[in-house]
Amino acid sequence: SSRSCRSSRSSGPSCEPDQPDQRALPSRFPSMATVTSSDEHPGSHGTYDTDTFLGCGYCHEAFPEKRELQVHIKMTHEGQDYCSVPAPMPKREQGLLKKAPSMAISRNIPLSEVNRHCIPEDCWVALNGKVYDLSEFMDRHPGGPTTIVAWAGKDASKFFNDIHKGVKIDSYLRPEAYQGDLGLDESLMSDSFYHTLREARIAEVKEELDRVLSQVSGGTKADSVQRLLQDKNITPELKLKLQRLETQKRAALDSEDYAKAAEIKKSLEELLADDDHAHLHDVPLETTACNIPLSEVARHNKPHDCWVALNGTVYDLSDFLLHHPEQRNAILAWAGRDASAVWNKIPGRFPSANWMDFFMRPEARMGEVGPEPSVDPKMAQIRQLQDELWKLEGPSAEEIQAAKAAAQKVPGTTDAPTLGEEARFPKLKEISAGKELPFFSRAEVAKHNSAEEPYMIIHNKVYNLKSLMGGHPGGDDILLSRAGTDATKDFEVFEHSEKARVQRDRDMLVGQLVPAEATDWSAEATVAQVVGEETSETGRYLRYKAYDVALVTIGWYLYKTLQNRKPLSQFTYSRALRHLHLIMAVGIFGAVGTAQAAQHCEGQTKKKLLWWHKQTGVAMLIAIVMRIFFRMRSGIPPRFPGNKAVQFIETLSLRAFYGLGVLLPVSGIANEYFLKWAPGSETTGKEEDDRRNDRLAKTSIDAHKILGKFLQFAFLPFHLGYTTMYHYSQGRGVVRKVSPFI
Repeated sequence: SSRSCRSSRSSGPSCEPDQPDQRALPSRFPSMATVTSSDEHPGSHGTYDTDTFLGCGYCHEAFPEKRELQVHIKMTHEGQDYCSVPAPMPKREQGLLKKAPSMAISRNIPLSEVNRHCIPEDCWVALNGKVYDLSEFMDRHPGGPTTIVAWAGKDASKFFNDIHKGVKIDSYLRPEAYQGDLGLDESLMSDSFYHTLREARIAEVKEELDRVLSQVSGGTKADSVQRLLQDKNITPELKLKLQRLETQKRAALDSEDYAKAAEIKKSLEELLADDDHAHLHDVPLETTACNIPLSEVARHNKPHDCWVALNGTVYDLSDFLLHHPEQRNAILAWAGRDASAVWNKIPGRFPSANWMDFFMRPEARMGEVGPEPSVDPKMAQIRQLQDELWKLEGPSAEEIQAAKAAAQKVPGTTDAPTLGEEARFPKLKEISAGKELPFFSRAEVAKHNSAEEPYMIIHNKVYNLKSLMGGHPGGDDILLSRAGTDATKDFEVFEHSEKARVQRDRDMLVGQLVPAEATDWSAEATVAQVVGEETSETGRYLRYKAYDVALVTIGWYLYKTLQNRKPLSQFTYSRALRHLHLIMAVGIFGAVGTAQAAQHCEGQTKKKLLWWHKQTGVAMLIAIVMRIFFRMRSGIPPRFPGNKAVQFIETLSLRAFYGLGVLLPVSGIANEYFLKWAPGSETTGKEEDDRRNDRLAKTSIDAHKILGKFLQFAFLPFHLGYTTMYHYSQGRGVVRKVSPFI
């Protein structure tokens, strides 16, 4: 439908009043927009200083191509000969180019469309019924960029109003940041139909872009870092380096370390100026000394690189912001812009004559505002088409998935965390002291979730676990299941020793989280963070009652033991053997039950269950050793009377039982020993000792798991089943046979 306007150009509107979508169409093609009598004459000077548009010799119309002007004259000025004059781009066309591309589909934007734009390079946020693209604004946000990134693709109205009561966000943003109003009128257009039209518009823009690109020799190159990140033709290595530097810059801005941000900007410029990358882009890396166009000023829109135009003069206020933090809000609102429109509105405040006299230094003056450079209309058209296509397509599926994987609670504060782990394990400070660790966002870490490059966050530090694959005592599966995520809680559940933590930092540490995305793991907050939510009143009540039940059970056991002290026949189990048998049974079933329960729990609950697993295992070991000792001193015959085959099976079963009862806790203790107490490189100075300990720890825990599964699924069902059935068939009650209370 947008192409139908080509053949009906006139000095008045070319679309009927009952066609709101076409009337609001912000076409990137000059011939698609309507021009009124308020437009400048083709021969006059427009904002774009170029004479390559073809102006009609009979009216105010202007076209980029001759064939379009020919059709216009034939249809509008019937009988007139072809006549063209050089013309700049009309102001009406320039205004349409700056409108939000989503308006080509609908006046309003659904929240589902906002949700798609959820990465730093394409960051849409809904505020009080309006949708804004804050990608440009986030770097000059007084509260730092990461807070905005946390709300990317969401409606942040409540959060914004709680913090910025009475603040008009539009006064801080460039006009093109406004994308449209939030919410569709369902009576006119459904959400699904909106996206159907969006897909159709994408196809149309791609077709037009291909047509225009075919008319340009040499292709196009990105003229800004943001466009370079959108370019699908750059190498993944360059894109990764650019994203890494952008993340580090945001981290520096969050902590108000503007000197560090300036260093990162310099590193980025050096990267782009490198011979291997310079041919891939047209990003300007040098500043104009005089006659500075506003397009050049617009590039310097950050706290560490802040230019402002005032009354025809350009000033660099970067150094001023370092020494006057109380004025950052007022100045950053106009960073990279012309603030002449608000000159002297508030005397004594920026920007005003009194303020200039008191604060402005001569060295801050950069030069005069100059005219905009000539723009090739074809290149301008290509840029507009590429920008519209980027807005319509949005981030790739991989980038959106990474953002979702990094979802976290929205920060209400950006206080830097204190690392409680280093307070508890002082040797870790020696490892990280003096290191310049690069910053990672959670979204970047989430992308590294494969076996080739498994990254993990532990206590706000980022680790590459590639070297640990194949040698982790807990196996590779548990590492891969947590790759790309914050595994601090799981790491603390298994009580890693200081030696293991030092080895982790020495061999696998590759970076740290940006401060605004870090979690407070300080000593005061550790318990609350690991446990999660605070235990409810009901939970505490049930816990105390469980203790009461345990105490009552122990009291009842002691009471029954004191009641039954009569000596038993030497041809039956003594009371000591019966007590040990009972303790051994409690240890076996307790160890098996807690291990099973721990597999289905997380956090502090899992940690407690594993602690009970260890204690019941030790109880089982002590009971078995003592039972063997008392059994050998007992007068009971080595075998019960009965069938030879049954006697043989019972003998082997008991030997297997004793063997498992000893090997299971011993293998678990061996794993603990090699992980925590075995002498390693810090004692012997040999790194191979650490590798040997890790290998033996992994072998021990693997053996422990295999033996545990055999005991649980094979031996216990067989042993309990055959003994119960055999003794029952002989008229002997199994419970009475082993009970100490007779």
